Amino acid sequence: MIRIPRIPTPVLILLSLLPFSAGAQHVQESPDANYQTGSQLYSEGLFSESIPHFERAFESAGENAAVREAAAYHIVRARSRVRPSDFEREVEWFVRAFPNSRHSSAFLIDLAIEYTERELWADALELFERARLYPIRESREVELLYQMAESAVEGGYYSRARSYFLELADGWPDSGWAPLALYSRGRLYIEEENYESSSTAFELLRMRYPNHAITRRIGTALAESYYQQDRFEEAAAAFEEAIPYLDGEERSKAIYLTGESYNALNQLDEAARFYRLYLSRAGDDQDTRAAYYGLGWVFHKQGIYHWAAEAFNNASGGDDEIARKALYYKAVNEKIGGRYQSSLETFREFGDRFQEGLIVEEAWYEWAVTAFERGRYVEAIEVLLPLARRTGELQEPARILTFLGEAYYANGEYTLALEAFDVVEELGDVDPRFRRQARFQRAWLRYSNQAYEQAQPEFQAVYDDAPNSDLGAEALFWGADSHYQLANYGPAATQFVRFIEDYPGHELAGAARYALGWSYFMMGDFENAVGPFVDFLENYEPPSIALFPYETDTQLRIGDSWFALGEYGRAMEYYNRVIGAEPGGDYAMFQVANSYYRMNRNFEAVTEFRRLLRIYPYSSLREQAQYNVAYIYLNTGNYEQAVEEFRTIIERFPGTSWAARAQYNIGDAWYNAGEYTSAIEAYNEVLRRYPGSDYVIEAIGGIQYAQLSAGEEDRSIDILEEFLANNPASGTADRLRYRQAEAIYQMGNYEGAVEDFQQYIRITNSDDMLPDAWYNLADAYLRTGRTEQAIESFATVAEEYAESGRAADALARLGSIHQELGEYEEASRFYSYLLEQPSRHHSQAWLGMGEASLSLSRLDEATTRFENALRLSPGNAVARLGLAKIQFSEGRHEEARNVFREIADESSTEIGAEAQFMLGRSLQAEQRFEDALAAYARLTVLFDTFDNWIVEAHYNSSEIYIRQGNRTEAISTLNYIIDNYPGSEVAARARTLLGTN
Repeated sequence: MIRIPRIPTPVLILLSLLPFSAGAQHVQESPDANYQTGSQLYSEGLFSESIPHFERAFESAGENAAVREAAAYHIVRARSRVRPSDFEREVEWFVRAFPNSRHSSAFLIDLAIEYTERELWADALELFERARLYPIRESREVELLYQMAESAVEGGYYSRARSYFLELADGWPDSGWAPLALYSRGRLYIEEENYESSSTAFELLRMRYPNHAITRRIGTALAESYYQQDRFEEAAAAFEEAIPYLDGEERSKAIYLTGESYNALNQLDEAARFYRLYLSRAGDDQDTRAAYYGLGWVFHKQGIYHWAAEAFNNASGGDDEIARKALYYKAVNEKIGGRYQSSLETFREFGDRFQEGLIVEEAWYEWAVTAFERGRYVEAIEVLLPLARRTGELQEPARILTFLGEAYYANGEYTLALEAFDVVEELGDVDPRFRRQARFQRAWLRYSNQAYEQAQPEFQAVYDDAPNSDLGAEALFWGADSHYQLANYGPAATQFVRFIEDYPGHELAGAARYALGWSYFMMGDFENAVGPFVDFLENYEPPSIALFPYETDTQLRIGDSWFALGEYGRAMEYYNRVIGAEPGGDYAMFQVANSYYRMNRNFEAVTEFRRLLRIYPYSSLREQAQYNVAYIYLNTGNYEQAVEEFRTIIERFPGTSWAARAQYNIGDAWYNAGEYTSAIEAYNEVLRRYPGSDYVIEAIGGIQYAQLSAGEEDRSIDILEEFLANNPASGTADRLRYRQAEAIYQMGNYEGAVEDFQQYIRITNSDDMLPDAWYNLADAYLRTGRTEQAIESFATVAEEYAESGRAADALARLGSIHQELGEYEEASRFYSYLLEQPSRHHSQAWLGMGEASLSLSRLDEATTRFENALRLSPGNAVARLGLAKIQFSEGRHEEARNVFREIADESSTEIGAEAQFMLGRSLQAEQRFEDALAAYARLTVLFDTFDNWIVEAHYNSSEIYIRQGNRTEAISTLNYIIDNYPGSEVAARARTLLGTN
C-alpha cells in the first residue's frame, strides 16, 4: 500500500495530551483549596488521590464556570489514568456537560486516535467527524483533516480520504498541508489504478503549487499514471523530464519505464537506448530480466530474431511470469529465425521447467506445432496428451484436442484421431472456431479413408455454420467432392456451382470448375459439362509439377461431351489437340476415328483406326480399334473383308475376350451374307474354342436363327444341352445356365424366367449367383402377379444371403411391396432392417419408414424420419416431398406448394410427377379450381410417361368439373379414363362416379 505522509509526532502529542500547565492557562487561578490540592497531586502522578479533590472543587465551584470546567477536565483525565477502560464514558460525560469547550473536541480526537491504534477505522472516523462539530482552533482543524484522511486511507476508505484531502486543499490553500494533501490524493488514485483521475489530481497540484518542493515529486507519479493509461507519449515525456531530479532506485525505475513507453509507441531505437541505459546502471544484485524482456520485444519487432532470442534468454531465469514468457518467446523467435532445432530444444526446456500455470498451455501447444511442422508427429502427440488429459483446466481445450486429432491423423492413428475430434464435439462451452475445425478435420479424415457418406454431412455442417469463413469455403468444396465420390452427381454439381459463384478467387476455384464439368459429364448432361471444362482449360493454371495431365484430360472430356451431343466436328477439334500426348493420345485418335464413323465417313474412320494400330501398337485400345475396323466392314455389307478383319483379331489377340467376340461376329457376317452353313460353323467354333466366353449363349442363339433361316430343324437346344453335358462342372456352364435364365427374364418372358430360375436354383453347384437368381425369381413372381411367392423369395435373399449385396435390395423391395399392399407396419419393419445394412442404404430406409408413418398419419414420426433422410442425403427430393406432404396434411398449403413446385421444376422423374400432382391437390383443397386444373394439365404434358399419376390427375379434374357444374366435361373426362385405362383402379372409381351422375 502507498503510504500517505503522516503528521509529525510533536503535532500528534499536542492533539492527544494537553499537559496540566497548558490546560491551566485556560483556567483562572482558583482560591479553592480543593482544586489546588488536586492539581498538586495530579502533577505528582497521584491520579487516584487527586480525583476526590477535583470532584469537591467541581461541586463547590458554583457560578465559577472556569473552575468548574477545569475541575471536570482533570476529573476525566485522572479517572482515565486510573481506569483507561472508562475513558470513552468519561469523554461522553464531559462533552454533554461542556459542549462549547475546546476540551470536548480534544477529548473526541484523543478517543478517535485510540480507536485508530486499535484499527477501528470506521469508529475513529465517526469520532473525528464529531470533534469537528465542537470548538476547535483553525490550525488544529487543518491538522485534524489530514489525520482523518490518513485514517481513512488506513481503513481502506479511499473515497472519503480523497474528499478530506481535497477539502483541506480547497479550504486552507495557504497552509503547508494543502500541497501534501493534493499529492496524497493523486497517489491514492494510482493505488486504485484510476490512472486518469490520478493524472488530473497531479496536474491540479502542479497548477496550484508549481514551485513547491513536493510538486517536483509528482514527475514519476504523473508519468506512471500516464503509462498505466496507455498514454505512452505523455508518459515518456514526463519520465524524461523527471529523470534529472531522481536518484537511485527511483531513477532506474523511471529509465526502465521510459524504455517501456517508447517500446509501446514502437519507437524502437529510443526504447533500446533506455533499456540499455537501465542495464548499464544496474548493480550485480539488481534484477535486470524485465529490461532484457523489453529489449527482446524491441529486437523481435525489428525482425532481428537471433538478438531477440538472446535477449529473451537473458530474461528467462527463475520461475516467475517474466521467466516463463521470456523462455517461450525465445523459442518463438528461434523458430521464426529458422533455427528450428534450437527452437525445439528451448520448448523442451520449457516443458521440463514448467508443467502447470501461466502460459503453459500456449507454450506447450506451440511446442507441439513446431514438432508437427518438423514431421515429429510422435513428439507432438506426447506434448499434447498431458494437456488433453486435463481439459477442464485449459483455456481452449478444443484447440488442443483438435490439434491432437490432426497429429494422430498425420501419424496414421486414425481411430485415435476420430476419438479426439469426437471429444471436441462433446465439449460444452467451446469457441465455435475450434468446434468447426475439429468437425472439418474429422470429415477430412473420413474423406481420406474414402468414407464419403460420413464425411459429406460433416463438411456440410461446417459450411452451414460459417459460410463466409475460409474453412467454410473449403468444407463446401470437399462436401461437393464427397457427393461426387458417392456418385451423387446432381448435389455435387449444385454445390460446385455455389462454390464457384461464392468464392471465385479461391485457390480451389479451378478444381471446382474441373469437378463441375465431370459432375455434369457423369450425369450425361454433356451440354452443361462443356462450359466448366472450357472455363477450366482456358483460365486455370495447373501446378508446375502436376501429378495428373489435367489439360489433356479436360480436352478429351470436352471432346467426349461434343461427341455425345452428336457435334462430331467440334469433338474432333479437341481430340486432334491431344493426339501425340502421353497418356491420352491413343484415345484421342480412337475417338477421331469414331467421330468419322458417326459422320458416315467410313473410309476416314477405317484409315484413322489403322493409323492408331500403327502409331500405338501397344495401346489398350488396339483390340477395339481392330474390332471397329472389322465392324465397319460388317455394317457396310463388305462381309468377306469383315471376316478377314475379325480373323486378324483372333490371330493377333488370341487370349483376349475380343477373340471370342470376333469369332461370334464372323458368324454374324456369314449370316448376313446368307452363308448359313458357314455361319453355323463359325458359331459352333465359339462353343469349341471359347467355352468360358460370355458369347456362348449368343452363339447358340445365332445357330438357332441360322438353322431356321436355312430351313433346317432348330437343334440349338440340343447343342446347348450337349455343351452343358460336355462342361458340367465348369464355372462357365453354371454361368451359362444362369445367363440362359437371365436372358429370358430380360426379354420379358417372366413365366419362362420363373421356370428357368427355379431350375437353376435346383441344379447349380455354385452359391455365387444364387442371391441374384432368387432376387430375379422374386421379381419375376411379382411381375406375374404372384405376390406371396415374391415375398417369400425376397425374404430368402434377405435371410439366407444377408451378407450379399442383394440383401439390402431385397429388404427395400419387401418394404415397398407391403407399402403397396397397405400393410404399413410391416413395411416400416422391413425398412428398419435396412438401417442394419451398410450406411449407403440408410437414407432409403428412413425414406421408406417416413412414407409408412405418413400413410399411418403419424405425422410427427414421419417428420423425424424424413429429416433423418435429409441429414444423410441433403436435398433428397423424396424426403423433401414427404415433408411437404406432411405440411399439406396439416393444412399448411402455401408452404407445401412451394416445395411441390421446386421438385416438379427440377425433376423429370416420377417424383416430379407426384410433386406436380400434389401441387394440383393442394390448389384443389383450397377450391382454387382453375389453378388446380392448370396444374393437372401441366402434369399430363410434362410427365406423360407416368400413367399412374396422369390417370389420378384426370380423375381429380373430373371432380372439379362436377363441383363447377360442368357436367359435359366431367363425363368426357371420366369416359377418357375408362377407355384409356380400363383395368386400373381409377377406372373402377370413374365407372362408379358415372353411375351416380
